[in-house]
Amino acid sequence: MTEVTLATFNVHWGRGPVRGGLVPFDVPTACANLDAEVIVLQESWAPDDAPSQHDAAAALLGWSVVAASLGRSTLHPQPAVIGPPGSVGVGEGEWGVAVLSRFPILRYRQIDLPPLRLDKVRRVLLLVDLDVDGSPLTVIGTHFSHLEFGSVAHAGPLRRSLPASDQAAVLLGDMNMWGWCLSAIAPPGWTRIGSGNTWPAHRPISRIDHLLCSEAVTEVWSDVSADLGSDHRAVRARIRIP
Repeated sequence: MTEVTLATFNVHWGRGPVRGGLVPFDVPTACANLDAEVIVLQESWAPDDAPSQHDAAAALLGWSVVAASLGRSTLHPQPAVIGPPGSVGVGEGEWGVAVLSRFPILRYRQIDLPPLRLDKVRRVLLLVDLDVDGSPLTVIGTHFSHLEFGSVAHAGPLRRSLPASDQAAVLLGDMNMWGWCLSAIAPPGWTRIGSGNTWPAHRPISRIDHLLCSEAVTEVWSDVSADLGSDHRAVRARIRIP
C-alpha cells in the first residue's frame, strides 16, 4: 500500500479579508506550508503580464501543474470574475482551477460541465492521472458554482465523469455546498472524508471545501488548516491507495 497527502485550497486571487478590506498573501508560500504532495487550487489568479499563482507555486515546489481557466477576471477595484474565458477586452487576467503534483502526471483531461443560466463562468472537472511511486491515482479538481445558481444540475455529469469506485481516485474542490449535499449527489462507492469548517477563514461556520474518495482509497487522517491568508481554509487528507 502507498500513502499520499492531498489538499484543496481556494486561494481567492491571493487576497484575504482583514478588517473589512482585502490584503495580498503569498500563495506559493501558503502552498508550501500545507506540507502536501498534491494540491488542488481554486480561484487561482493568472494575470496577463505575469506568471500565474499556480505556476509560481509549482516553480517554488519543483512540481508539475495543470490548470483550466474558468473566466476572465479583474483585481480592480476588487477581485471579480467579469466574463467567460478568453473574453477580449475585459479584465487583466484569468481565474481558474489548478492541480499541482509532486508525482509525475501521466495524462490529464478537462470535462466541461453544462453552463448554468445564472453563472457567468465555465465550470469543469480537471481529471489528472498520477503515478504515485508506482501506484495509479486519479485526482479530480473542481470548483462548483453556488446552489442558488443551480449547481445541482451538475450532479449527473459529476456521477458520469468520476472513475469507477474500484479505481483509486479522489475528488477535491470548493463545492459551495454542505457535506450532506455532496454525499447526496455522489455516485455509489464514493465517500466524503474529513470534518471541520472551512469558511470564512477567520471564523469558519461552514464546510464547503471537500474531499470525496472512491472505495479503493482508505483515509489515514484529515484536517483543516490554519488561516493561511485566503477567505477559505484549506483541507488536507492523507490517504492509502493500493
